[in-house]
Amino acid sequence: MGIASRTVAAEMIISGKVRIGNKIIRDPEYSVEFPIQNLFIYNQKATNAKKVYYMMHKPKGIVTTRSDEKGRKTVYDLLHSEFSWIFPVGRLDKESSGLLLLTNDTAWADKIVSPVSKLPKTYHVKVNRSIKEEEIFKISKGLKLSDKLSYLPINIEKIRENKKSCWLELTLEEGKNRQIRKSFEHLGCRVENLVRIRIGKLELGELKPGEFRPISPDEVGIASS
Repeated sequence: MGIASRTVAAEMIISGKVRIGNKIIRDPEYSVEFPIQNLFIYNQKATNAKKVYYMMHKPKGIVTTRSDEKGRKTVYDLLHSEFSWIFPVGRLDKESSGLLLLTNDTAWADKIVSPVSKLPKTYHVKVNRSIKEEEIFKISKGLKLSDKLSYLPINIEKIRENKKSCWLELTLEEGKNRQIRKSFEHLGCRVENLVRIRIGKLELGELKPGEFRPISPDEVGIASS
């Protein structure tokens, strides 16, 4: 219903803050038919939350979790307190920056991250040395790092380089955990900067680190198409 995360919802249920009609429900696994009739939270009748969609330029050094056991700053520290519950669509690791989508629409988010959708994601990547054409070819045709870990082919274009570094544009469809970083580690070089600039047809544009904006209805429609 877009009201709360699963974790927060479970906590509310267990603590007796949720009832259906006159019956307090304390089991998060309690089975109901949807739409739920006469659902009350904190004695207030619950209704579907308005669907909201945002894009953020996640800065480097920020994590995408709701809270962090190490006390690190999260994307929620950058949002206004009046925001309704929203969650990140996929993730960017702490050392990466760029386009991050946030919403309370779980169906829309599932379309964005689903492997079936094969939604392309584009990154600008800086590595700590120049890159040879045969190395670009090696990554672009797909990598097999072990019997359990392999990557599909990706599109790579060199943007600029010098003797000490190289900027590349990478577009991939699967986006496994730390895929880009592990691919370049396999070549014996280190990723110094990684910025996601596009998800499907949604572009980071002129958003500066830490800034966010609503995604327009038209953009919502084309994002997962």
